[in-house]
Amino acid sequence: MYIKNIHIENFRNFQNTDIPLKKLTIIVGENDAGKSNLLDAVRLVLNNNGLAYFSRSLSITDINKDSVEEFQEYLWNNSAKITEKLNDNAYMKTVFEKIPVVKVRVTFTDAKTEYQKQLLRDWINLTDDEEVCFEVEYSFAPIKLREFIEECLFLQDRVDNFMIPVEKYEYRIYSVNNAKGVNKDKLKNFNISIINAERDTFSENDRQNSYKLVSSLIERSITKEDRAQIEDSYNKFFDEIQEINSFKKIFEKMQENKKFENLKDFIDEMRLIPNFPNLKNIFTNINIGYGEEFLYQKGLGTRNFMYLVLLFSYFQNNDKIFNLLCIEEPEAHLCVNNFNLVLDFINKSAEVQNDFMQLLITSHNPKVINKLKLNNVIILKNNKAISLNNVNAELVNYLAKRPNFDILKILFATRLILVEGSTEEMFINTMLDKDIGILNEIEVIAIGQKGYKIFLDIWLQIHKDDLTSCIGVVRDFDNQPNAKKEHQVYDDKNNNIFVRTTEGYTLEDDLAATGKNEQNIKTYFETEEDVAEFLKNSKAII
Repeated sequence: MYIKNIHIENFRNFQNTDIPLKKLTIIVGENDAGKSNLLDAVRLVLNNNGLAYFSRSLSITDINKDSVEEFQEYLWNNSAKITEKLNDNAYMKTVFEKIPVVKVRVTFTDAKTEYQKQLLRDWINLTDDEEVCFEVEYSFAPIKLREFIEECLFLQDRVDNFMIPVEKYEYRIYSVNNAKGVNKDKLKNFNISIINAERDTFSENDRQNSYKLVSSLIERSITKEDRAQIEDSYNKFFDEIQEINSFKKIFEKMQENKKFENLKDFIDEMRLIPNFPNLKNIFTNINIGYGEEFLYQKGLGTRNFMYLVLLFSYFQNNDKIFNLLCIEEPEAHLCVNNFNLVLDFINKSAEVQNDFMQLLITSHNPKVINKLKLNNVIILKNNKAISLNNVNAELVNYLAKRPNFDILKILFATRLILVEGSTEEMFINTMLDKDIGILNEIEVIAIGQKGYKIFLDIWLQIHKDDLTSCIGVVRDFDNQPNAKKEHQVYDDKNNNIFVRTTEGYTLEDDLAATGKNEQNIKTYFETEEDVAEFLKNSKAII
């Protein structure tokens, strides 16, 4: 059971976007691409997070700006006719369709157990390809549409650049199949938890979320025997309190006072009896230590590392509530060693078959992408979601073995040159450093293999129609004319791809044959072949 797709309309930077998800999904994108907005959109539908407050009511700034402006322009151009036909239901239906409405639809799939099917049964639906799924939707829209239009027309006549009256909007959460509202108790079975990149509420003195996590973990796993032992220990602790002199004196003073002799029999019967509190109240008084210190006294990186570990434990031990765990930038504040530990922990946790937990991760770090697999990546660009689900399996395994390879440069660099090895990379960078201006924006990446087509296919998914971006390939001929033709096709078919193959066997052969610095070369070498051989034998070692 997991969320298969999220459809977003008119929420912040998303005007009409479908975002496919897997059990583990990595969301990447440049700044302001909408990664945080995506997480907030999901919470509008399924928010049951006891760790943080989140309102489902939106403000005007939450409604897509382009949609608002399109609606305003429509009113400006048609205000007279709309005023005339306010009571014409057929005409007004078209007007109502122009109102910017925020919608977020969540599609579940793969309900395996009877309990899961029971949990989702009210939302059952069929996709276009007749696949059974379960859909629930959030909508933020005006309820009284005609009254809303009248208010907009009124404001338009009196205010320049008027803002739509968002106070007339209300939100609903309903099943897509029949538009029936979803009971709040139903939503308690779904939990969306977001660990923000700037996270330090875990162990701050005044807002220690660690209390809630640990107390819930203990309470959830406690047995009847454990409870009996805790109650026995509590009674013994209370007996100790009764023996403290300050408590004894409360009754002794009353007994010594002769004015209360007629109450002596009653006073003798008075006792302090323990009122066993709720276990959660007991456990929230537990503080977390790390070594010999309180956790809040440790560094930010250590606190965040422990936070992630505890949250995974918290959600993996729950088989009754669906948990979508969203982690913004798991690399945040972590040193290299702890970052590697967290990635390994996330990777192994994702492999554990837990049908009630789904992971959604946003990141700017290539190691996150490579370690957690490139085919789990969704790229947000220009308000679109691009899935890399079909990326070549060999490349996925290759990057997993080279976690520090900067795949993000290939995904997002606007000017990029791909080469095979580090010698070519250093040589071209040296030449670029001698120039100024636009050349300084070029990224040169040694891919460490000859699989240019794989990288070009990925790049095209993102930049095919973006002529402000371009990619070049400098490749060795290697006596492979067929490979040269295959790569040249990319150049011929795309205006933003440039493929250049060496005339000689390798780049070293072409460098030796350039004729430049011929006099200096002859000082040290007899022939061009000697120069090429020297360059090949002196290659940088990867």
